[in-house]
Amino acid sequence: MTNQHTGPQPAPGQVGFIGLGAMGSRMVRHLRGATGIVLHDADGARAQAMAAELSGAHHAWAAKGVQDFAQTDVVILMLPDSDVVDEVLYGSGEAGLLRALKPGACVIDMGSSTPARTIRNAAAARERDIVFMDAPVSGGVGGAEAASLAIMVGASEAMFTRFKPLLECMGGKVIRAGEVGSGHAVKALNNLLGATILAASAEVFAAGEKFGLDPAVMHSIIDASSGGSFMSQRVWPKSVLPQTWDFGFALQLMHKDVGIAMSLIESTGMQTVLAQANAAIWAEAQRTAAPGADMTEVVRRARLAAGLKS
Repeated sequence: MTNQHTGPQPAPGQVGFIGLGAMGSRMVRHLRGATGIVLHDADGARAQAMAAELSGAHHAWAAKGVQDFAQTDVVILMLPDSDVVDEVLYGSGEAGLLRALKPGACVIDMGSSTPARTIRNAAAARERDIVFMDAPVSGGVGGAEAASLAIMVGASEAMFTRFKPLLECMGGKVIRAGEVGSGHAVKALNNLLGATILAASAEVFAAGEKFGLDPAVMHSIIDASSGGSFMSQRVWPKSVLPQTWDFGFALQLMHKDVGIAMSLIESTGMQTVLAQANAAIWAEAQRTAAPGADMTEVVRRARLAAGLKS
């Protein structure tokens, strides 16, 4: 079926938002200009509470089923992985979202999904005259709260132009990465790099402390020097130096993103050394950590391995 809805158009009137966890519950609060917002979450009470919160500024309601999204112009998915995305799109025991949406509607997957499955979902959507884009985010809960997320978009130029204003409600920097799947690809690679920096920083700081350096002094120097990074800027002062281990991004999610990135690398035939070693660190942490552990668990473990208290 040929999609006739490919030119720049006004921002959508009715928006659906599925997935109201730590990120989605904050992102949805920033949507502006929608004539209505349809909400859904696996926790129905959470969706009801969010609808009540948003009702002062929007006509908002909690969906009872996929048919409640029939008149939405765009549906944003903020879900944990491709398995959950597929369950929403295709349904399990009932019709999925793709069958409920009207022709010309758009689905934007803003979670961290597998690029190959995103490309497949876009093809399935296209058969029903529905646009499918990926627009994963970086910046954590703080970025979602402040509407300052970095959003990396996989879409045609026309669809990017059409929906960029909507995405800018939630993000400070919205960049087109390429065609569908590109956003999820660069998100996974970015998180692989971030995970590698976090693991390396953990070992470096542990070595410095073992030598006798004050961790706070070491941090102030490294953060202002060539070794500085997002991890030293944000993660260390919030949750490593005070040893609260609660940055707000789950170890499980970082492990998942590392796995997606490693699958992407393997599909290219490329051989890596650092990435493989880093993936092993995260796999072991995920295997043995307590449920719900924060990603800074990797730093805590490096300290313990060095004989430091945490």
